Amino acid sequence: MRQLVLGLALLACSLLIAGVSVRRYLNAASGGPPAAPPATATVAVAPEPTATPTPTLGPTPTPPSLSARAALVMRVEDGEVLFAHDADQPLPPASTVKILTALTVLRHARPETIVTIQPEDVVDPVEESAMGLQAGDTLTIHDLLVGLLLPSGNDAARALARVVGEQLDGPEGASPEERFIAAMNELAAELGMTQSRVLTPDGEDVEGQAVSARDLALAARAFLEEPALVRIASMREATVRVGGPQARTLRLANTNALLGERGVFGIKTGTTEAAGQCLVAAWRTVAGQVYLAVVLGSQDRYADVRTLIDWVGRREG
Repeated sequence: MRQLVLGLALLACSLLIAGVSVRRYLNAASGGPPAAPPATATVAVAPEPTATPTPTLGPTPTPPSLSARAALVMRVEDGEVLFAHDADQPLPPASTVKILTALTVLRHARPETIVTIQPEDVVDPVEESAMGLQAGDTLTIHDLLVGLLLPSGNDAARALARVVGEQLDGPEGASPEERFIAAMNELAAELGMTQSRVLTPDGEDVEGQAVSARDLALAARAFLEEPALVRIASMREATVRVGGPQARTLRLANTNALLGERGVFGIKTGTTEAAGQCLVAAWRTVAGQVYLAVVLGSQDRYADVRTLIDWVGRREG
């Protein structure tokens, strides 16, 4: 029995060895690959996403340094204020108030109306800016607007206030000029000029008369909506034919020395002892964008406005 068990064990070992040899032989004969080791799973690890860099705008240019007591820059298209310095401070306006004078005239009078100049309209050209009117002269309201906006004629301002004021309603006993000034203040209120009080049609130094740079920008923006006024304000010079006993031709030059420079096409200068140098300037960029700059109480209005134009160019591109 013992010999039988030993024989069976030897037989099993022989068969096992023979099976392994046969399997190796068959694999070699068929060219098959050797048995592969157990497979291991490979996990693909996605790289961490990199943040997209946030685009950065160019640095905002340093705020301009000006000599003006108050200043403001406005983009005309949307009315956005790009720069302001004491822009809500009421200050003497000098002849920049004539922007509002012209708007009031255009609202209440026809440009072709003929006006006869009265003695009270005439001013001394040595003492005040004037277009050179004399009593008895006849000319149109349009020509008076030319005299108002180019040489900044106080005589034109007074004649316009008188003639237009005669057509306006007002308190009993109010003079034509007083009624006209009331209409100027009504228009100022409609335009949102909350820091302004107009007392004269020409902007002379009168206690209590004041406007802010922001308010003047609002008036100037309305001015730019009137093609007839823009055409006048953009002229370097003009000739006006005056009728009457002393018929003659007046050659009028624009007081705005920036016209034609850096795209400037208007609008109004002003200078008095109390107001200092003032300027409301409009300019158009090469891209067609229009801007307004207001400087009040300046020591050098043209240098200040040039600085503002350059600053806008750096800011807006």
